[in-house]
Amino acid sequence: MEKKRETRLLLRTCNCDMYGSWRPSAILEAMQETAGEHSALCGLTTPVMTEMGLAWVVSRVKVQMQRLPKVGETVCIEPYPTPNRHMFFPRTHIFRDGEGKVLGSANSLWMLMDIQSRRVTQSSEVIARLPDNSDLKPALGLPATVRALDGEAEQKVFQPAFTDFDTNLHVNNTKYLDWCLNALGHERLADQCLKSFDVNYDAEILPGTEVRTELKLQENRFSFFGFAGDKQHFAVSGTLETRE
Repeated sequence: MEKKRETRLLLRTCNCDMYGSWRPSAILEAMQETAGEHSALCGLTTPVMTEMGLAWVVSRVKVQMQRLPKVGETVCIEPYPTPNRHMFFPRTHIFRDGEGKVLGSANSLWMLMDIQSRRVTQSSEVIARLPDNSDLKPALGLPATVRALDGEAEQKVFQPAFTDFDTNLHVNNTKYLDWCLNALGHERLADQCLKSFDVNYDAEILPGTEVRTELKLQENRFSFFGFAGDKQHFAVSGTLETRE
């Protein structure tokens, strides 16, 4: 049973923003895919999970990049799980450039969802198939609760599009970062980029849901929340930094 797995990713234009930097949502996509690959090596392939009536869903993510690599660069991605905490399954990702220099790291919390009930559940069989990584430490602290900044909010109301949804039949976790950057807009992102961010996934968003987002800014910090009616479904916070 592999404790870790390294994947090399050549950044293409589809992975990068209009300025050629690794797109925040593409970082989450890489985390999602490499986590799934490592899970499959543990015998927890998608067909096996489906047969068990289970699916992995992410609850919280924390990403801190020291440098955003550019299109054409190779990123080495090393994911590994750390011991589960009750209902939560933490997973660390280390990002390195082609020469082995650390670009950044991430920590995420995953849960098991019962496909039929759409509720969080437990599985001793899943736990038994995961490697004993008690000797490995997470690269970052556990993702924290995202708090809204003070001040007036920029609001938008819309329904998620067809391409926002994944095979779990809800908005994919990577899409909230795209929505966030779209809310921040061209003018703010022309000379600033997002290297460090936290995402909380509070409740899944299903097809047909009307979403209201609220963006608040304080200098180079922001919070971005999503609601359906009065219910909070997700929250993002981060710090904008000058582009290199």
